[in-house]
Amino acid sequence: MLVGENNILPNSEKINFGDMILSILVALIIGMLLSHNLTFSLTESAISNGSIMQDSRLSGITTDSLKIISDHVEDPIIAIGSSMTLKALDGKCVTENLASQSVMHNLAHVNSMPWNDMIHIPRIVELSPTLVLIEIGPNIMTNLTSEKALEYSELRYKTDTAKQENLDFGGWYDLLDPRLKASVATNDFTRMEFRQEYVVDSIEEKLNLLIYNESKARKEWTYGWVPQPGNSKDWLNYLQTPPFPSDRNGFDGMETDEREEYNLTKMKLGANYNPQITSYGQRILEYEINTLVNNGIEVLLVVLPQHPDSLTFVPNGKWDELNQSINNFAESESVFVFDQLWESGWSDQHFFDRNHLDDEGRFEFCNRLAPVINDVISGRD
Repeated sequence: MLVGENNILPNSEKINFGDMILSILVALIIGMLLSHNLTFSLTESAISNGSIMQDSRLSGITTDSLKIISDHVEDPIIAIGSSMTLKALDGKCVTENLASQSVMHNLAHVNSMPWNDMIHIPRIVELSPTLVLIEIGPNIMTNLTSEKALEYSELRYKTDTAKQENLDFGGWYDLLDPRLKASVATNDFTRMEFRQEYVVDSIEEKLNLLIYNESKARKEWTYGWVPQPGNSKDWLNYLQTPPFPSDRNGFDGMETDEREEYNLTKMKLGANYNPQITSYGQRILEYEINTLVNNGIEVLLVVLPQHPDSLTFVPNGKWDELNQSINNFAESESVFVFDQLWESGWSDQHFFDRNHLDDEGRFEFCNRLAPVINDVISGRD
């Protein structure tokens, strides 16, 4: 079409730049939402079923778990911590031994440290549980120094924050190790980017299932498995008592020479823990506990048992700062302590390995823990 001498379009053909910009913005937003939803639908199942992750609990289940608990449980009790808590706490057993209607939930993770758990504190505050159990011990009051721990934290932050929302942000963000800030999703764009890292593997899993009827997914109710999204009944059972590793994979399955070798080499590793009251882990514990207490939520600090033979290698006084930390926290009227580290009655039959409980140990732990929780809850009356 020819343009007039003054290079001006006829009125009927003038471009409304305001409408055009608005249309572009709408198209971008729709594209973003479609991409986010598509990315989520492609990756959610494969991430959750363990087909593209060694441990499905690394799929960001804590945020999902807290949503499910909020929707279905009136008086929840939440426990967070490391594999020591994960493998020691049978929530169904504890729940059955409580005098109240409260329900115990095990939200601990293998290798988890306070700086991994702290990002869930705002949502736990929103949930307002009856009680929160927080693991503390010589392995917790440490610094983020090893490359392995750094890589694990990067993975946890990506998978956890990819499922979070704005309400999940809080004082924990100011405590982040600067090396890990790039692994935290602070908006939907970043959340989508993190999930996109799993798109190719998820598509491969779907194609293998479709073409060859093969899957890398974990079998239901085996260690490391999590229920599929939307199955609230399985989730509510799972969140109380996740599948535990079989005892035959621990001490019970060792030959005599294997056990002797273990006792000579690995039993003394607990002595390597060097808890420090000035550590990064301690700072995070202070944030977690103070935030919960300031929001009217009581805290039970849990010190897990370790094999009595392992404790013989710990030099006198080496863990004094752990005791100092516990005593400082316990000065608050809202903080209670369940310390089993040096308690008598723990024997070889209770342990899966040096610092994790087995089936017998979980039962013993349950019988010791439930009365303490009853005392804490009844003390409010």
